Amino acid sequence: MIESILKYNISKKELTYLILPLFLLLILFPTVIAPNNTFITRSSDVLLIINSELSVVKNPLSLWNNQWLTGLPAYADPLSDRFYPFFYPIFVLTQDAFIINLILFIHLYIAYLCFFKLSKLMTDNLDIRMIASLFYIFSGVILARVYVGHVLLLFVLTWIPLLYYAFFKIIWDNEVTIKNISIFILSLVLIFFTGSLYYFFYSCLILSVFFIYYLFKQKISKGQILAISGAFTIGALIFAIKCIPIIFISNSLDRIDPVNPIGDGGYLESVLASIVFGTPIDKVFAFWESAVLIGIIPLLLIILALIFDREERAIPAFFAIIFAFIWAAGGNTILLFIHLMPVLSNFRCAGRILGALLPILLLFAICGVEILKTRIKNKEDFTLNPIQKRNVILGSVILLFIKFLELPFQTNISLESYIAVILIIGFICLLYFNRATLNNIVAYLIIAGLVNGIIVIRNVYDTPLTIKNEAIIILAIIITLIAFFSRNYLHLSNFKSNHIIYSSILIIGLGIILIGNTSYLQNTDPELNMSSSLPIIEKITADNINNGQIWVLETGWSFQHLDFTYWFIKNEIHPVRAYYGYFMKTTIAPIFNIGNTSYYTSNYIIDTLYLENGQQNIPEVTFKVNNISVYKPSDVLPNAFVIRNNQLIPSAIEKFSTDEIIISGQFLNGDVAILKTAFYPGWRINGMDTINSGNMPSAKLQSPTTSIIFKYDPIDVKIAGILSGLGVILFIITIVKRHEIEKYLNTINKIDIPITKNRKRKR
Repeated sequence: MIESILKYNISKKELTYLILPLFLLLILFPTVIAPNNTFITRSSDVLLIINSELSVVKNPLSLWNNQWLTGLPAYADPLSDRFYPFFYPIFVLTQDAFIINLILFIHLYIAYLCFFKLSKLMTDNLDIRMIASLFYIFSGVILARVYVGHVLLLFVLTWIPLLYYAFFKIIWDNEVTIKNISIFILSLVLIFFTGSLYYFFYSCLILSVFFIYYLFKQKISKGQILAISGAFTIGALIFAIKCIPIIFISNSLDRIDPVNPIGDGGYLESVLASIVFGTPIDKVFAFWESAVLIGIIPLLLIILALIFDREERAIPAFFAIIFAFIWAAGGNTILLFIHLMPVLSNFRCAGRILGALLPILLLFAICGVEILKTRIKNKEDFTLNPIQKRNVILGSVILLFIKFLELPFQTNISLESYIAVILIIGFICLLYFNRATLNNIVAYLIIAGLVNGIIVIRNVYDTPLTIKNEAIIILAIIITLIAFFSRNYLHLSNFKSNHIIYSSILIIGLGIILIGNTSYLQNTDPELNMSSSLPIIEKITADNINNGQIWVLETGWSFQHLDFTYWFIKNEIHPVRAYYGYFMKTTIAPIFNIGNTSYYTSNYIIDTLYLENGQQNIPEVTFKVNNISVYKPSDVLPNAFVIRNNQLIPSAIEKFSTDEIIISGQFLNGDVAILKTAFYPGWRINGMDTINSGNMPSAKLQSPTTSIIFKYDPIDVKIAGILSGLGVILFIITIVKRHEIEKYLNTINKIDIPITKNRKRKR
């Protein structure tokens, strides 16, 4: 162990800080090491994802998902993380819903490591990097997602700092290396494979602001342009295996809750309140869609960075923040048309962009700490020169203009919004009017932090003095470690040293977010083993004697009965209704008329609505289990069938599997073969392309036969596979030929960006 530390030049302090979050996370989530059938999240949203994954775990290579939403193709589901290596394979191997606790725990730790890596762009100080990385994983952006069970969003938030790191290493530090290009490619692919397309687009949009700025200002070389564009191209080719099918299927899908791209959003002051106090930016969506809560202290440090850092970094960062704020306004600004642009019109929850912005905010908060530390060390005040004063005025004018664009939509402003704006304006005035002595700045940061803490406690607790024990323990551990490694400073003669001052300010800020963001964490028990579905499933599976599949239709809202969906899929029963974001537009009707007979598509209708209203909700009942009525229709469409002259022809299922179904019987020329699944291009019947008949794939037989084969063979998978294979090959060639490629990139890398000249970051 010691030899490894020496080999990689890792100090004991750095090693301690790299391991530290494991213990801190265990304090917050002890259930991870003591499994007891509870989730460390709200169970409903976790089960929503688990159920869709569970529907293909027994056939992980299948294309057609015969257990999910009348046949939504498993590979083309926009929310699927099927190609994401850090969850889906683990879930396939364990088939344990509660493994998600460990998966989330690991991702929180990786998120810490990724931001710890990103933070090195701004400072080498380990204390600052450690605290800033804890700010990231304990922020409202992260912990609110843990709470609600938005696991896919948490997965992508894990990797965004790594994507930003690779981008800025190439652009800021001018390190056009295959290592950084590879990190950019892999993080881009991982982000797309999580299935969270929101944050993929948002993070790319934010990086685009930086890229366009440097391109416009000619602060970027041909080598850097080629490195970024080449990396993005290779990454796009690799994730084509998921991207191309999504494009193909996009017109065939519908949202369970229709997207209104301008139906929400917050004002400039509510976005600031979200950052400072963790309050939601609008009343349309719950707080977890837009809560940031990193507190006022990082925000004031960001202002220092935007004013005193090098313009090559500060100006594009300012515009990236402005762009995110404008986007977060949603339908509450004259610029709302940006939400109606192609592709982007599919997004709602405008406040989600703040999650992609968070690493940028914290990165420049670190820059602000470095500026504060340097000024304290050199005993310099924060006097603005004419150029900096001009920039403050221009920045303020831009913010006022944004606010002017929101005025036609303005409604009531919350108390938190007023306070956030007042604290920020006061700080800017302190700087602009040259009243920002070191003592004034430090005092303002501490006082603003205390005000911030009081309001956070007021918002999240009935009794303001009640503070969660976990937050106290975590803060005590952090303070103890910093004190131990800084013991040389801990005597009276060094009491006013910059190390003690900035560490204390950051710890106050960290305490604020710990109090606020840990207050809503909880464990939930879905009580799966107590589900009312179990005795019903036991009864209906006993009657299944064919080689097909049982279909069930629930009367209740499936979101409230996710346990039914879970156990249906576990027992290979097809739930016709299931709560999920997307479903096929070609969803099959519950009843079909063939000739003079009405056929149900479901083998059983289960009155789960009884659990909601306590009433009998279906007209006919075959049997009851615990007062839940179940109706078994006498006439049900088989999983695959043949129609001749408006009559069903007798047939038997010889094989029923994912991607292939075989039926046998005496079939004639002109008979119509139909598969009971939602129509989607790619199905072939005895080698013939299918057409849409009653939202189901069908084909007319061209000759007599005793066997019909239904096979799913979509063209989009083949196209995607070829492109992804090409991307992998190019990636391998890039690594193999790394020396030649780096030599070429450095040859054309003629523009020297001023930001990279001073590697020690002295001011």
